[in-house]
Amino acid sequence: MQPADIDEIMGRHYAAEAAHDLDAIVATLTDDVEHDVVGDPCGVLRDPEAIKERYRQLFADLGDEQVTPTRRLYGENFVVDEAMVTARATGMLLGIPGHNREVTFRLMHICEFRDGRMSRENVWMDVAALFAQLTAPQPIAEPATSG
Repeated sequence: MQPADIDEIMGRHYAAEAAHDLDAIVATLTDDVEHDVVGDPCGVLRDPEAIKERYRQLFADLGDEQVTPTRRLYGENFVVDEAMVTARATGMLLGIPGHNREVTFRLMHICEFRDGRMSRENVWMDVAALFAQLTAPQPIAEPATSG
């Protein structure tokens, strides 16, 4: 596959994620996909319904996601895709309540492709940055001043 082919598939996949369109997400994956979010207690998933459930949980835990690509490296039938994510932690992340905090973290995908779809999606998040942000004390509000 050429980089343009990979970019087209990744673009459809990310657009489906942004729209929270579970069927469109799964449509970008091969029937025998290996879906691996490193550290997820569910491990590597291959079943489309289990993958949809993983995304449902992600959408419940993170809102207002803004993904800014930083680097994309191409190989024969694979890509390494780096990005910065800013989102609102609306649910539980790493077992920690998000308390609707804004979080920013690095994200890396290693994806393999076959027959015009993703055959492997391997996701790595900067969990140290997430942990630090989720466990930091809440900012103290400035006292009101009388005018």
